[in-house]
Amino acid sequence: MTLQASIEDLLEAAAGWDGVSDEVSTASLELWTGSGQGHQFGWFAQRAGIDSEHNQFITSMISAMSNGVYQLHCMAEALRHTAKDFGATDVSVADEFHNPDGTPT
Repeated sequence: MTLQASIEDLLEAAAGWDGVSDEVSTASLELWTGSGQGHQFGWFAQRAGIDSEHNQFITSMISAMSNGVYQLHCMAEALRHTAKDFGATDVSVADEFHNPDGTPT
């Protein structure tokens, strides 16, 4: 079994996850405009409890998106660290762990 990887591909994938994280963060910021604004649905909405449901929904969405931003950032960091570790591994290190025929020591 041969492990192959491309440092450039790992870094490109990390940048992709960062891009998605940025997009989710932007969407999350747009949700803040509706935070605590359930009262704008009017008196009947307040009587029906829709205003508080709206506020709870927006708060939950902001929380979920913030968590998503963090998780996406963690994925990107993991890929960057993998690229860094892969780049620091060379043939001389690999030889320390394998016999000349390629089998593990």
